[in-house]
Amino acid sequence: MPLFIFLSGMFARNRLEGRDYRKIVWTLILPLAVFQLVYIGASRLTGWYEYSLLTPYWLLWFIASMVIWRLVLPLFASPAGLVAAVAVAVAAGYDDGIGYTLSLSRTLYFLPFFVLGHLYGAQLVAAARQRPVAFALMFVGSVGAVLFWWKLGLNAGALTGSRAYASGAADADYPAIARLGLMALGGSAAVGFAALVPARAAMLGWLGERSLAIYLLHGLVVMAFVASGAPALIPQVLLLPVLATLSVLVALATAPADGPMRRLFSPPQAAWSRMVSA
Repeated sequence: MPLFIFLSGMFARNRLEGRDYRKIVWTLILPLAVFQLVYIGASRLTGWYEYSLLTPYWLLWFIASMVIWRLVLPLFASPAGLVAAVAVAVAAGYDDGIGYTLSLSRTLYFLPFFVLGHLYGAQLVAAARQRPVAFALMFVGSVGAVLFWWKLGLNAGALTGSRAYASGAADADYPAIARLGLMALGGSAAVGFAALVPARAAMLGWLGERSLAIYLLHGLVVMAFVASGAPALIPQVLLLPVLATLSVLVALATAPADGPMRRLFSPPQAAWSRMVSA
């Protein structure tokens, strides 16, 4: 998620005009409202987790957070704002009242990654492309450090940013310092990953351009897959390769729905322009 949010920040505008607010409503708030109902309905059919209407269902938290990040970015789009975002993310862990409602806890925790991507994303990605070995080692080292920390007892909930220190601290004795360290590792891994992505990869580019449909629809496939009991039929030794293969197949199957979905969730004027040009 740090990588996903870092990249989202790279393409965000720090000045909001009338058309930007319309775009936020049509491309973020409307899909969130529609798929919130879809996922709640699917959960009733599959026996998945129960959520309230004000809690973005499962993977939908990212859209709710994106709405807030886009709206507050003008306040944080500076080096001082990045420091303030880090301070807010660390301080938020002390408040037990900040939780899953409206995805506020995750929003505050991942805000620095969004601001970092907006301010320095292009420069950092360019640097990673120029020094691929160094940045690739940074990625491997960061991921390795998190895995080693996890082996030593790192609370996995701390990686999601969805819990306060009382129930999800990376370290019970020094929760703020531990959260700051975990965020630093997440940021360095996100930047380092840019060195591992091929400069030209047709299939990855094709899927990346259709990420909205993949993101919104893959959760429904996962819910149906788990509810069917199919995972229990996969031999343990084959579990990882089978799931990896299924993940690719789900991405390929849902990607074609991206065009119709983007036309559906486009501001009226933009949608009309696309229809005319087609």
